[in-house]
Amino acid sequence: MLGLSVLRRAPVLAALLAVIALLLAWGPFLSSMDVVVRHFDCPNYLVVAKTLYVPTAVNPMPGYAQTPVYFAAHTPLYPLVLRACSLVAGWKGGLFLATGLLAVASAWAFALYAKEATPEIPVVLATLAFLFLPARMYLYRALGASEALMSLLVILAVLAWRRGRVDWALFAAALATVTRMNGILVVAVLCLALLFSGRVKTAFLGGALAAVPLLVLCSWHRFLFGDFFALRLGREVADSPGRLCLPFAFIGEMAARNDWETAEMLLALHLFFILCAARLWMKGDRLEAGLIAAHVALFSLLRERDLARYYLTVTPFAVVVAWRDVWSRPRVATAVLVVLAPLSVFYAWKTIPMNLCSEPAYRALLSLLAS
Repeated sequence: MLGLSVLRRAPVLAALLAVIALLLAWGPFLSSMDVVVRHFDCPNYLVVAKTLYVPTAVNPMPGYAQTPVYFAAHTPLYPLVLRACSLVAGWKGGLFLATGLLAVASAWAFALYAKEATPEIPVVLATLAFLFLPARMYLYRALGASEALMSLLVILAVLAWRRGRVDWALFAAALATVTRMNGILVVAVLCLALLFSGRVKTAFLGGALAAVPLLVLCSWHRFLFGDFFALRLGREVADSPGRLCLPFAFIGEMAARNDWETAEMLLALHLFFILCAARLWMKGDRLEAGLIAAHVALFSLLRERDLARYYLTVTPFAVVVAWRDVWSRPRVATAVLVVLAPLSVFYAWKTIPMNLCSEPAYRALLSLLAS
């Protein structure tokens, strides 16, 4: 009875902690929340939420978007959540409502997952580690970004897999493909897991059905822009030659340019996730290990500096689950959180006022939202 009571209280406690963490991140800006609205990529997602990619007569983001296809890179599920919340609270209020709901929902889902995957970790410590670490995830969970929604869907997919609900796992993964592009990896890993378990028909049929949301999106882009693969053209960087390279070659390129800091950071990032995948595999968490390994395999091919953000999809498994032997020791875990959680809060406070759209672009955005 006591165990059942704790299990029922865990998601509620996680939701409460998520609200507290969010308010901490917003604390210095509560009197000027436009700072949060202006932080990229929120303006781009708001444009998609308003227009659903349909080109407008006036450029909604002057100085940033050269053509309407620019917005194709911002996949639609998070903008659709913003659009739904705007019906209740308006565009700005809807943004904050969506941010709060997704922060709470992702923490709630992780508490349920942690109770099954890592029962040796006290739920409070597991949830706090999920909410505050790494600092980059803590930041984006407080902004108009898709990371919290992506985290929710991936956790639900893995939780459904653990419970034997392959249909729900593939459904969550299908939604993840139109939340962030690496959702494709989640579908692929689930299908491989099905193949290795001998469920060949389910793997192929489930994979085909899971691809439907992304195919619908690409078809919509084909109708609007005349390009089925407009998604790849959404950012100027995606058009640069040599986007892909040999595994880990980009690290060598950075070193050859005397950019040692970037080279060392990328090397450390890859090594950390490789180590986490190995730890998860040895502990029997094969699906989580496969998800991390798939991300390492793809990201090792990219000429991309900001892999720290790309990896956020699988950081809950890497930071919490792979290191359960640390988090299961309350004194050690508390000491770690006492040091690192305030650093994450400080990081958010210093970073939120940066990377803002310009005043003219913000006025154009507000004009579009008011139309």
